[in-house]
Amino acid sequence: MSHRWIATLTYLVSALATPAFVRADAPIEHADFDVVIAGGSTAAFAAAIASAESGARTALIEPTDWVGGQLTSSGVPAVDEAWHSIKPTDPAAAAYSVSKVARMPENMTPGFLSLLQSIEDRGNCWVSRFCFRPDRFVADQLVPLERSVSDNLVVFLDTVVKEVELNEAGDAVQSLTCIARTPRPGVSDRGYDRLPSADLADWYSPRDSERFTKKLLRFAAKPTLAAGRRTVFVEATEWGELLALSGLPYLQGVERTADSLECDDTCGQATVYCFAQELHAEPVNEPDRATQADRLGYGSYADKADAWEKIWTYRRIRGQAKPAAGDICLQNWGYSEKHGDGGNDYPFRYLFVSRAEADLQRGDWRGGVDLEALAASEDRAYAWHQWFRGQAPEGIDPACISLCPAALGTGHGLAKLPYIRDTRRAIGLDGFVLRFADLTGPAGAKTGTIFPDRIALGAYPADVHPISGCTMPGYVVAAHDTLPFCIPFRALTHRNLGNLLVAGKTMAQSFLANSATRLHPIEWSTGTAAGVAAAHMAATGRTSRGALAAISELQDLVKAKTPIDWTLPASGQ
Repeated sequence: MSHRWIATLTYLVSALATPAFVRADAPIEHADFDVVIAGGSTAAFAAAIASAESGARTALIEPTDWVGGQLTSSGVPAVDEAWHSIKPTDPAAAAYSVSKVARMPENMTPGFLSLLQSIEDRGNCWVSRFCFRPDRFVADQLVPLERSVSDNLVVFLDTVVKEVELNEAGDAVQSLTCIARTPRPGVSDRGYDRLPSADLADWYSPRDSERFTKKLLRFAAKPTLAAGRRTVFVEATEWGELLALSGLPYLQGVERTADSLECDDTCGQATVYCFAQELHAEPVNEPDRATQADRLGYGSYADKADAWEKIWTYRRIRGQAKPAAGDICLQNWGYSEKHGDGGNDYPFRYLFVSRAEADLQRGDWRGGVDLEALAASEDRAYAWHQWFRGQAPEGIDPACISLCPAALGTGHGLAKLPYIRDTRRAIGLDGFVLRFADLTGPAGAKTGTIFPDRIALGAYPADVHPISGCTMPGYVVAAHDTLPFCIPFRALTHRNLGNLLVAGKTMAQSFLANSATRLHPIEWSTGTAAGVAAAHMAATGRTSRGALAAISELQDLVKAKTPIDWTLPASGQ
């Protein structure tokens, strides 16, 4: 019997025995918010800021103690921008630089660009214009931004979603029940001394534990539409938890064909557990941990004589020129199926349980993740740290290299949560799903589909890190280049729930489209659009369908915060 069947039977027994989670105490009621954002992602924080700036009383539910998602808590502090060009069909014509278009200030969310430009130490990496220490970015950029809208924004840190309640008609979210945890005195590193694979069950338990005291919080829709207002919820979690907890259909994994919604829900992108390494002037002799991971190596850089130095400086978040004492290097290195080895990318098992298993877990929700995959990705991170340290070139003593927990705000040395590249995805109004075909085309087209309800912009090629042994369809393998593309409001909607918007990786989009929209600037853009839209819907009492019917009104509001139309270079530039 396979582990999947065993897991399914285990969940079934659990669901039959405990049809609903046991509440330790009555929840604290919150029914005074206009917008409630289930967060943890970059898009979630952007949505919270935009919603609050738009005048809505906003709640952000954050599973860790750092806002920012992949920018911070997931440890990917190198902002991914489009880097590619598209060759025209005419060999005599110049290539079309998508990178140039995407990096024009007119095409970037002004608030996000301002944050990045205010970074004093950009790390001296070579993968991005903007590499930085996550701890400093939280303290210097995100917390001040959060405080600037504190009259309208309340952030609930260390809080996870446990239950989603729909209204009687099943066409709106009625409430979210959440669990907020507070580390007990004596628990070190604010509760981030233990890895998530060991602590996640505690995070989602409503009962006090040896490590945490708990509070149940219930975020409810306003009981009446006073003055025409309504409560709008936003799904911007990293794990698509509201989608799974709603009991309604959603997408997970890769679609079998480009035009189908039939997905292989255990075949998706690899996850990666990021960490930072510091190079010291004197040996620190950090002890090794026992690890099990194998197939460690330089992967696609195996043939480069300077592979170690290139990887060290790839996502460096502090340092100058050549590797030297004082450097801090962020590790997020891929696995090469061709070479049979790689870095801390974990491609051997999908992070999420199947849709059937997630449905069975709804009675006692624990995140819907495969804890064995999570633990194995943690183990691989430590193994890569030790292997890579041991490969230090002549002139660098491996004993001078250690983990740098302070940069990621944990005691265990890894990021607070793993970085995921795909997740559960919504199905939008009237079954809309953003397709990769809408993002690409010949160089002469200049942009992807210009949707009449466009509300955000993005530019990045398809970037798939497949699960090893999971056969990706041919249309996925062949995909790469995109044009500068538009994201429509329908991608931010839910087919069944009129007061729920989605942003970031949980948008109504295909697996392949997500592989091009999952990057930092695009998450910030879609999050900003979702925040403005949520505040607008809350103020007008409109459902998502009503907002779509009056899309020009919403577009005017969004344009004040993030562009919705591409500015293209003048001919010949």
